[in-house]
Amino acid sequence: MTYQDTSRDAFEGSARGLNERKVLVLVRCSPDGMTCDEFMNRTGMQHQSASPAFTALTRRGLLMRTEQRRATRSGQKAAVYVAVDPGTLFSCPKRAKVDVYRAAVRAAIKGRTTGDWMDFDSAIAELPDAERRRITQ
Repeated sequence: MTYQDTSRDAFEGSARGLNERKVLVLVRCSPDGMTCDEFMNRTGMQHQSASPAFTALTRRGLLMRTEQRRATRSGQKAAVYVAVDPGTLFSCPKRAKVDVYRAAVRAAIKGRTTGDWMDFDSAIAELPDAERRRITQ
């Protein structure tokens, strides 16, 4: 590795970190969440820089991709992201575990609306033991 390679790696690493910080700050300040396209439109950042930042923050559990979709400038639908606090229920970077939690929350909302709690009981049964004990106590 040459001096130029090392310098380039340091520059790219800091640029990546800066992009992630920008994304996180703007998404946190947006009460309705934000799509990648909305972020790019607001900041002028290119897709090649913004999209990897959204992906990295989602994998690290700092952003959550919601089921909500909004139209982009091209008219396509894009996922809305919201910021989550590290170490909370939805900040788990493992997709399968998050899906189980989301199902439980959706079932709770449905149960509250309809009064039918059977789906909620089934969803709670799918949670890991430690979480189930914490929620039901």
